[in-house]
Amino acid sequence: MTYAASFEFSLPSEGIVFGVGAAAQTGPRTAGIGAKHVMLMTDKVVRGTGIVDGIEKSLRDAGLAVSVWDDVVTEPTLPAVAAAVEYCKSGEYDTLVAVGGGSTLDSAKATSTIVANGGSFMDYVDPTRAATLKRGPRLVLLATTSGTGADMTRGAGAIDPATGIKHWLIARFRSNVTICDPELTRGAPAHVTAVAGTDALTQAVESYTNRRHNPMADLLNLEAVRICGRYLRRAVANGEDMEARSAMMYAASVLVGLGFGNAGLHIVHPVSQVVGDRYRIPHGLSLGLLLPYLLEFSLNGCVEKLVDVAEALGVPTEGLSDRDVAQRGIDAIRQLLVDVGTHRPLREFGATAEVLDSLADDYAKRPPDLANAPRPIRSAAELREIFRLAL
Repeated sequence: MTYAASFEFSLPSEGIVFGVGAAAQTGPRTAGIGAKHVMLMTDKVVRGTGIVDGIEKSLRDAGLAVSVWDDVVTEPTLPAVAAAVEYCKSGEYDTLVAVGGGSTLDSAKATSTIVANGGSFMDYVDPTRAATLKRGPRLVLLATTSGTGADMTRGAGAIDPATGIKHWLIARFRSNVTICDPELTRGAPAHVTAVAGTDALTQAVESYTNRRHNPMADLLNLEAVRICGRYLRRAVANGEDMEARSAMMYAASVLVGLGFGNAGLHIVHPVSQVVGDRYRIPHGLSLGLLLPYLLEFSLNGCVEKLVDVAEALGVPTEGLSDRDVAQRGIDAIRQLLVDVGTHRPLREFGATAEVLDSLADDYAKRPPDLANAPRPIRSAAELREIFRLAL
């Protein structure tokens, strides 16, 4: 690392509130940033758990006008985001309070951007536009899973139902306030906890091993790896273990959300997304299926950083070469994912060599990620070999 290199680091503009029971502060915190008329965004499943009721009461008790919009869909589509935008415009809401997983949080971020700047979702997938965007309705974000980090990031994903491809809106602003209450994750089933935690671990490792210089993000990402290694198994095994739940929310939102949200990722997310989109595999699960293989492909470009990852996971290092330690770090990641059920063969999801070869051909047509990737994928043959191992 060189301290002469420049980097940037941004946060929610009005701060982060963390702690068991913190959701009860939603009303005062939202009123405190000047909100008057709130669109409370969630999905029907989360609303059905009763989680949203207390947050709605907190908002009303703070003197705010509130309307609940619970039509967010899992894995948002372009039409679903457009519907949220129209609802927000029709009510002239000045603030969006979003309660849910990454789908709800992404929908809120996209809605705020589009309401303020006009047009549609696809008008904002060009990152060069971000610098000129106006701030939309205020954002107060509360995650109900510990994984995506979407409560800390600027971007938002949505699927084009005509093609099945997920696109990314690049916003300019992060939330005004992010409230992290581990209690909101208590009811998440074990498989949801495992998939979300796999997403958090992947983002931390992928961001830490990329080539971008961001020492603050590196510190956060590496600590997140350590916490995931210690607490993910516990959180999956027993959802009532609030120490583990709290640790995973701290890792996923505060650490990883800010870490990868400022430093970016590399090849694991885009490759996994291609496979996940084709076979309709949940995002975090698709990451777990491919993460160890893509790290092994990348190993020669990030040996030293994978040594750090291995040490964070408690891998013994004495007497071993850096490369051996790095490989043992990848092995430790693989075992962790196996233990929580998110590392399995692609064939279990209907994948075939023929279709994966076609996906590799299509992926190879993209420009290689020379800026971030420790080892860019430069040919279809390289990706076909990765898929062969994962199949």
